[in-house]
Amino acid sequence: MPQEIVQDEIHKRITEILNESGLTVRRFAISCNIDPSAFDKKTKGKLPWTVNDVNKISEKLRIRKGWLLDGEGQMTKAPDEILDTIPAMPTRSYDPRVGVPFFNVEFELGFGLMENDQTNKPDYMINFEPYNRCDCWCRTHGNSMFPTIAGGDIIALKEVYDPQSCLINDEIYAIVTTNGLRTIKRVRDNGDSLVLIPDNKDFSEQTISKQVVRRVFQVIGCVKMF
Repeated sequence: MPQEIVQDEIHKRITEILNESGLTVRRFAISCNIDPSAFDKKTKGKLPWTVNDVNKISEKLRIRKGWLLDGEGQMTKAPDEILDTIPAMPTRSYDPRVGVPFFNVEFELGFGLMENDQTNKPDYMINFEPYNRCDCWCRTHGNSMFPTIAGGDIIALKEVYDPQSCLINDEIYAIVTTNGLRTIKRVRDNGDSLVLIPDNKDFSEQTISKQVVRRVFQVIGCVKMF
């Protein structure tokens, strides 16, 4: 039986979450993997909310679907509810139709997928349902994001095609610049520049001009061992 969507109630609760997030409508939509234009129309009552919207917001923000649908119980998922939704470990596949390409290269030392066509053949595919929407997986190198991401961890990357306006403050991104910088950092958007912020306090923040940014990938997942 399909879940019932009471538009006024859903609208009220999603508006509450949006206001508490402090994000713009566009950035909130992107963070939940919802089309920003459609999301904007939904917030204005021009399009209806759907079960798919509820599922995406629940998954990304760890909001209980029951609360979104009927307002009952706690807004956020309890720890045991989160654990219950964690899937099995990722599996390795050699079928190009199953999973996402894994490139056994270290991001900071040269990312073949981005730099040339001779090294862009993946070693294999990683099939891990929560992150099968990413573009690729690769290894990391360095300790500037420790303990969140350590050298040797495997990260799931999703390319950001409009980094001039779509970056979300304090999210982690893999950035490639025209002057050879390849780095993984949290990002703060300062208009014409980006502040790159390490989690490891032994490293310093760095500011770069948006004009030198070549490609940007959001780090949407991390596997500590595989």
